[in-house]
Amino acid sequence: MRHVAGALRLTVGDDGRGGVRRDAGTGVRGIEERLSAFDGSLTVSSPPGGPTELTMEIPCALSSPKTSHS
Repeated sequence: MRHVAGALRLTVGDDGRGGVRRDAGTGVRGIEERLSAFDGSLTVSSPPGGPTELTMEIPCALSSPKTSHS
């Protein structure tokens, strides 16, 4: 997880078989809908044979003086 260009970005992946589809009841659509409530987005990379990688981004401004310098 990191803050990049005004957004909080979280990337998760696995070493599974891949082939994730938004329309196949995999739960990815639910994640996408929840992120959209915060103007966020989801990018999915899941080629057949794997691996799968999901990148979630939510707009986020840093406000703490301890973190604003990054």
